[in-house]
Amino acid sequence: MKTYILTLLLLSLSISAIAQQDSLQNIPLKSVDITVSKLSTEQQKLPLSVSIINTLEIQPVAQQLSFQEYLQDVPGLFSLNANNYSQDLRLSIRGFGARSAFGIRGIKIIVDGIPETTPDGQGQIDNLNLAVIKSIEVLRGPSSVLYGNASGGVINISTIDKIEKNFFKAGYTIGSFNLKQANVLAGFQQKNTTYILQGNYTETDGYRDQSGFLNYNFNGKVKHQFSETSQLTFNLNYTDSPVAEDAGGLTLEEAEADRRQARQRNVDFQTEEAIQQFKLGLAFDAEVSENLDFNTYGFYSFRNFYGVLPFENGGIVDLGRDYFGQGSSLTFNRNLPDFKLGETKGLDLKVQLGYDIAFQRDERLRFQNEQGVQGDESLNQLEKFDTFGVYLLKQAEIGNWLFRGGLRYDYNLLEAEDNFLNDGDDSGDLQLNAFSANFNSSYELNEVVSLFGGISTSFETPALSELSANPNGDAGFNQNLEAQRAINYEIGLKAKTDLKRLELTLFYIDTQDDLVPFELEAFPDRTFFRNAGSTSRFGAEVFLSQQLTDYLKLNTSYTYSNFEYNDYELPSGNFSGNDLPGIPKHIATASLLYQKDDLTLQVNAQYTGDFFADDANETMIDNYAVVNFKSGYRFKRKRFALSPFFGINNLFDEQYYDNVRLNAFGNRFYEPAPGFNVYLGLNFQL
Repeated sequence: MKTYILTLLLLSLSISAIAQQDSLQNIPLKSVDITVSKLSTEQQKLPLSVSIINTLEIQPVAQQLSFQEYLQDVPGLFSLNANNYSQDLRLSIRGFGARSAFGIRGIKIIVDGIPETTPDGQGQIDNLNLAVIKSIEVLRGPSSVLYGNASGGVINISTIDKIEKNFFKAGYTIGSFNLKQANVLAGFQQKNTTYILQGNYTETDGYRDQSGFLNYNFNGKVKHQFSETSQLTFNLNYTDSPVAEDAGGLTLEEAEADRRQARQRNVDFQTEEAIQQFKLGLAFDAEVSENLDFNTYGFYSFRNFYGVLPFENGGIVDLGRDYFGQGSSLTFNRNLPDFKLGETKGLDLKVQLGYDIAFQRDERLRFQNEQGVQGDESLNQLEKFDTFGVYLLKQAEIGNWLFRGGLRYDYNLLEAEDNFLNDGDDSGDLQLNAFSANFNSSYELNEVVSLFGGISTSFETPALSELSANPNGDAGFNQNLEAQRAINYEIGLKAKTDLKRLELTLFYIDTQDDLVPFELEAFPDRTFFRNAGSTSRFGAEVFLSQQLTDYLKLNTSYTYSNFEYNDYELPSGNFSGNDLPGIPKHIATASLLYQKDDLTLQVNAQYTGDFFADDANETMIDNYAVVNFKSGYRFKRKRFALSPFFGINNLFDEQYYDNVRLNAFGNRFYEPAPGFNVYLGLNFQL
């Protein structure tokens, strides 16, 4: 609480000091069309909860080591695990994704219109360099009618595709824990074709023992404009991460004795992972006629994963994944000025018909882990996830009203082919098909304020890695797991003036068959999953963006989350009425950005309230507040520019936990976060 008070004082003093120096002018906040909704709509009118992040504002001073840096101001979103590079960032939106043992679950990730999330709902962003991101749209709440499986929320990432002139940029960053990072970014244009090329090298020892990380990354993007109404975009991505160590979870006593230590079992078994990923994507957009737009995309990706886990039986995983797919849509636009409904005249109509098809092939091998050395094979199976979804979306704007509705059907076939027959054939298949629907509307009270509300659904199948984690020790799939389903109800208010934007949302989500992680004494350190009966989630989200002066902008947000199990009973106990673990009841953020001429300063703070680490609600994680500071300056010369930057993470050296392992056996919930740490760097641009 002391840090929280200091945070508020710091922000107040900063506002007062700078505001006295600068005169206020009308700098209108930009009106933005939202594309994550598929039927592009102006933000103020859209009857959905969407947050927009302009990453270009803070890129001059950002460390660009974790995607978490860009997401702080988004209400309803909570992130953990920014410093365990073996487990990847863990995100949750309105509780969806909180169960993830590693990576991102239950949230759809889209990059430049192409799915990054696999058909079974697994997502990661360790293959995307932050330097190429220009904007992020976050759709908060169930959205399966738009994107199918695992769409409890959607993160739509757009990378740089327009340049004013040819450029070359190189940068180098050093920081605490022996951080070394090199970046190269170039853009050039030839007639109607734009080329963006980026390369990155990152290495760090990590805050804790055995938490080092090494990563090489390359991104290429080519955009060709055939005409003003048609374009083709090609994306290529390659990532090689030969080392990402895992320090493991500690007990509270171990964490308090030495926050930087690794769990001894993780040291003994040399836990780490290595990843190689390659992805190709192609997207084509065209205005076929004045009233008809066409969009299509296709992609192919492979990912090789080698993981060393802290247990012997099946403790080494060798996974090869092929993931490919294609989708198309037709959007019909029609303006009917003579249409009349009562005294209201005029109708803008949009209708979109589309489909998405994708195939995932995971060749999963498991071996004995003999103190970090690969032993005998214990599992060999090919896991498949084939999906086909078809959807219809409609939007009608009549006077001050806007109505949206949609229907979707997804066919999902999951198969396991057991190729390790020493213990019998455990091959099998599942069909987890689903209908999805939504209806939303908004009403503009005046030029400043609009109201919105609606109902939407989502479904989430277990991921292939979750199905193959069988509590009975067999190969094949855990046939007891069902898809999680949810219905989301929300109402809200949006207000926008030249200098302010406010959004207030209230929501209630009813879920069935929540997928919940747990561990077993018989299989130490291995995560399994089961279905809870049902949950109810009530929440409130507030976001305010305000241009205080010519050069100073303040973003603040607050999230209230009251998420409970309605019906969840096991032989070990009845958890009905308990809070969902891993979700704080209260989150508050504030971000102050000062940009004048070539100087950029940013102070951001986040208060995270108490939350539970387990379904039994026996272990509480204490609240904490973290403040970060970033600064940078650009020295311009005729032919080049130099931009030094400097930042401090955890300014007040708050002790908190970067990750909490939910329902961990033996109370090994805790992964301590770094204390006060710094970084500095220099960018050079031609």
